[in-house]
Amino acid sequence: MHGDAITVLAGRVFAHTRPSDASDVVALLGPDDGGLVLTGANPVRAARRCREEQAFGGPILFDLAAAEGKIATRERPFDESGDRLVETTLAEHVQGQIDAGADAALTPTLYLRAGDFGALEAAAEGAAGLGRDDVILSLPMDAGWLAPGLIDKVIGLLTEVSLAKAVMPGGQFNPPQRVMDGALGLRRLVTEVPNVALFRTDLAGLDAVAQGGLAASIGTSSALRHIVPPGEAAAYGQPNGRPDDRSPGVLVPDLMAYVRGSVLAGRFGDRPAPPCRCTRCGGRSIVSFLRQEDWKDARLHGVAVWSEWARNLRYPDSPAGRRRYWRQLCRDAIAAHARYNTLVRAREPVFVPPESLWVWAGEDTTPAPAIAAPAG
Repeated sequence: MHGDAITVLAGRVFAHTRPSDASDVVALLGPDDGGLVLTGANPVRAARRCREEQAFGGPILFDLAAAEGKIATRERPFDESGDRLVETTLAEHVQGQIDAGADAALTPTLYLRAGDFGALEAAAEGAAGLGRDDVILSLPMDAGWLAPGLIDKVIGLLTEVSLAKAVMPGGQFNPPQRVMDGALGLRRLVTEVPNVALFRTDLAGLDAVAQGGLAASIGTSSALRHIVPPGEAAAYGQPNGRPDDRSPGVLVPDLMAYVRGSVLAGRFGDRPAPPCRCTRCGGRSIVSFLRQEDWKDARLHGVAVWSEWARNLRYPDSPAGRRRYWRQLCRDAIAAHARYNTLVRAREPVFVPPESLWVWAGEDTTPAPAIAAPAG
C-alpha cells in the first residue's frame, strides 16, 4: 500500500516494536486500523516475514532511531551515516526505506533540543525539499518544546509544513507539572497543526487520535514509548530500593496506566487481584508479571489491550462521538483507581491517576499532584 504518507497513516494506531516481536504483534493488530513501526536489528527481514508468512495487510514503517545517538543542529538536522564508509544523503535514506518495503519513509531526524528553532526549521525544510509525498517528517522533540513558552512558536512553524509529521516525545521521568504541560501541548499540536501523528509514545497516542490527530504509534516497551536524550542513560525505576527487580511495566486495563509488575504484586499482597480478559492473557492475573521472562508477555498483553481501545475509537460515526468515547473511558479509569485502593485496603491512596489521565478525561483541575513509582 505504498503511496501518499498521509493516506498511509490516516486514522491508524501503529505498534512501535522491535523486529523480534513483530510476528507476535501483528497477530494482535487489525490490518484495517493498525500497522507496524519497526526499529532495531533486521527490520526488513521481520517485515517480509509479516507480509509473506502471516499475510499482514497493514502498513509497515521503519524507524531508524537516529535521535537516540545525536543532537540535531541547523547544519546537520538528519543522520547522514550509512552502512558504508561514505555518508548517506537524506534522499538515499528515504529511498532506501521504500526500496526495503516500507509503505512510507520516516526521515532520520536527530534529537531536537527544546528551543533550537534553527534545527527544527532545517529539518522541516530538508524534508519538504525532497518533493515527495511518501515522506513523513520525523520530529523527535524534547518535552521542553511543549511548555507554554515554546508551543505557540512550534505550532506556527509546523503549520507551514504540508507533509505528514510524526512527533516523537523525548525525555525521561518528569515532574507532574511538566507531564501536564506535555499532555496539553501534545493536544494542541494534533488539533491545531494539520497532519500531525504522535509516534513512539504511550496512551497519549490514543488521545491524539481521539482528538482528530492523523495517527499514532504506541511503544511495546518503555524504551519505545519515549526517546532518551542523547548522552543520557535510559532510566528504569528501581522501586523500594531493589536494584535486582527486573519485573516489566504492565498496562493495567482498568487503570489505563503502566505499573511495574512488582509494584502491583506488592500492593495486592495475598489479596485476590483482577484477572486480565484481553485476547492475549485469557484470564491471567494482572499481578503475575514478575520476572525477566515475563517481559515479552507483558509487551504483547499491552498491545492486546490498547489495540481494542483503538478499534473502538473507530466505531463512533463522528469526531464528537470519538471524543466522548475516549473521555468516558478515561473517566472510568480515574474512578477505577479509587476502586483498586479499596481492593487492597489502602490506608492512603497507593493507586493515583496519572496527571495526563485527568487531561484526557476532560477535567479542568487535578487533585494535589502525587508521583507514583515509575513504570517500565
